[in-house]
Amino acid sequence: PLLLESNLDRETYSFVPDGEVIGRNDDRTKILDFLMDAEVNENVAVISIVGLGGLGKTTLAQSVYNSEMVQEKFDKRLWVCVSDVFEVKVIAEKIVESAGGEKNNCLQLDAVQKQLREMLDGKKYLLVLDDVWNEDALKWSRLKNMLIGGAKGSKILVTTRSDVVAEVSGSIHQHKLGDLLEEDAWALFEKMAFECNKESEHSSLVEIGKEIVKKCGGVPLAIRSVGSLLRLKRTEDEWIYFKNQDLSSITRGGDSVMAILRLSYNHLPHHLKICFAYCSLFPKDFRIDRVDLIDMWIAQGFIQSTISNRDNL
Repeated sequence: PLLLESNLDRETYSFVPDGEVIGRNDDRTKILDFLMDAEVNENVAVISIVGLGGLGKTTLAQSVYNSEMVQEKFDKRLWVCVSDVFEVKVIAEKIVESAGGEKNNCLQLDAVQKQLREMLDGKKYLLVLDDVWNEDALKWSRLKNMLIGGAKGSKILVTTRSDVVAEVSGSIHQHKLGDLLEEDAWALFEKMAFECNKESEHSSLVEIGKEIVKKCGGVPLAIRSVGSLLRLKRTEDEWIYFKNQDLSSITRGGDSVMAILRLSYNHLPHHLKICFAYCSLFPKDFRIDRVDLIDMWIAQGFIQSTISNRDNL
């Protein structure tokens, strides 16, 4: 059977090696400083990472979440992907599950609150609420009341695109995430577009690549997407085609993430477009088991597989 797992499972793969986070050392240090601040008087303080889609808010939060400093200083680390729906009971249930409790959707809100407070009682915890859209201050107040009871120094780290969310959540610090510096943007593109230390073998593409990076506007998602596409393209004509695209329109539009992903999709081979489109059958924020998905693609006739090449799919 198909294995669909809730977005809570994002915690299980939230590890990001330090080398994977390019150009965010200063941001990471500043956020860690606020998380480690023991002088905050609030029972649980909120810190927000705010920025446009595609800037790497979640990646930065993952890097902080998995830092040795955080693992040493906090008794519990909890990660919940919130997305569009901000229902206090649902979020509380996900926090309980992230803390190691059993999932039980039949419990009333009071019972979930009791369970949550017992788990957090006297513990210094870090809770990451990723991709938050809720601008309702009352819902925020209800959730924060449920999280009272942890040890002094407990923190909530929120990632959001909205300044309003950062305000209504009561953030003591709003960290505005900006574009990558030009040298960091190139370092990220280099990593995505060329094999390790082999850019010198494609010197004719380097100058074209630098022009492409400028058009990506310092947005990591755009740089990663375009770099990944060009990794398999090794002719100057193919790279010049991308250089001539108006990439600025996809890095600063209202729906920049979708525009960037659409660019990536449009340049996939036809058979991969079909495979990718098939994934639209599944609910938002659900993770699909890789092996089961491959089996479904094979069953639909989208791909052919042998024992020898199956592991590479």
